[in-house]
Amino acid sequence: MYNSNSRQRQQNNYSNNTWQRNQLLNETPSSSGRSTPYDPSRMTDRDLLSLESQNDEELSGLHSKVAMLKKITMDIGHEVRESTVFLSELDQDFGRTGGLLNTTYTRLKVMASTQNGRYMCYMVSFCVFVFFFAYFFIYRR
Repeated sequence: MYNSNSRQRQQNNYSNNTWQRNQLLNETPSSSGRSTPYDPSRMTDRDLLSLESQNDEELSGLHSKVAMLKKITMDIGHEVRESTVFLSELDQDFGRTGGLLNTTYTRLKVMASTQNGRYMCYMVSFCVFVFFFAYFFIYRR
């Protein structure tokens, strides 16, 4: 019972406040229940010109923002095209490197399968030389 009485009082206060506001400002609510301060029939030419200049300023601001966004999207598109070309070249380079490594592996396999130990001796001595050179170069600094 207390809740329904308090709700009833709030609704009465709201209705009373709305009525007082409308009487004070000489406003009649529109059919949608909203009133607007920009009623063209009650505005002077100076007010209309002021609103028009404000609209023009806002419109020019929007034009500059749209131009900026257009430039950004064009720059993004240019960057995407450059990245696509770069990735395609990189893919080709990796393909060539893979082919070179495959050929080298095949040659090493053929060399290891031959009974000639001279080539294997050269290969092992080269690897040992590179290892010692790298060791000396790294720890010498």
